[in-house]
Amino acid sequence: MNDLRNEFNFNYVEMSWDNISVEFTLQDIDHGLVTKDSLISYAFIVDKYITNKYPRIDSLEVRKYLFSGGGGVEVMEFEFDETGNLVDTQEY
Repeated sequence: MNDLRNEFNFNYVEMSWDNISVEFTLQDIDHGLVTKDSLISYAFIVDKYITNKYPRIDSLEVRKYLFSGGGGVEVMEFEFDETGNLVDTQEY
């Protein structure tokens, strides 16, 4: 997942997955001035990048993205279904 770190300037990327879902932890984005709405837009951009580049991930039922700041402080989590629709958000 080095390409995610390079493409989006994440300092840390972790992925865990099984047969139906995948979860990405994306750490150290610059969100000093990020609003909830702009982070939602950013999640769509990251999801589109990942599903275009990795067809296996695109076929999973659930894709979760946990965005965190410096030191791993969680900010927001987004859940997408297999059709690319945002189905849940969790704000920390």
